[in-house]
Amino acid sequence: MTTSTEHDSERGFTLVELLIYSLLLLIVIGIVGAMLASTVSTSKTVNSVTSASTAAQLASESVVRGIRNASDFSLTTPTGTDQLLVARTARGGATMSWVCVAWYYSAAGGGTIRYTTSPTTIPSTPTAVQLASWQLLDTGVAPASGTGIFSFAGAQLNLAFNGMAGTRPAVSITSSAISRAGSTGVPACY
Repeated sequence: MTTSTEHDSERGFTLVELLIYSLLLLIVIGIVGAMLASTVSTSKTVNSVTSASTAAQLASESVVRGIRNASDFSLTTPTGTDQLLVARTARGGATMSWVCVAWYYSAAGGGTIRYTTSPTTIPSTPTAVQLASWQLLDTGVAPASGTGIFSFAGAQLNLAFNGMAGTRPAVSITSSAISRAGSTGVPACY
């Protein structure tokens, strides 16, 4: 004869118990899935802001380094709210030499900063074809205030812009540099 404890141990799970365990498993999977989705979203935000910050810092460093080594510079507005910054910059080596450098801020297409160097004068209004050959330093650039990213007072150049990170918070860059005004040399860059 079998006892009741032997029948109870062979019965297994009831349908109600299986439903409860399945429901608990779904809740745990839902929580883990939500945490994973949140992690992926946060990772995308961090990557977007980091990329925008890195590009903006590199563009800023290019301008600041160029102006600090410049004997003089010129800031013009070729068309609309675009800005062209041209400087004659000292280059090191066995002997010091001078080269023309330029940065072009274009508000069109979400805002870009481009850079070029030349051994001769840089045109005051570069064409679209010429600008296409310039090195692209940053995209998604907007002035921090007003319509331009460059301003100056005497020999000091001020740079203020926001690097856009898509729908993420903008990265604000503000910097200034003073040129070595008064140094002489060739070429005439503007």
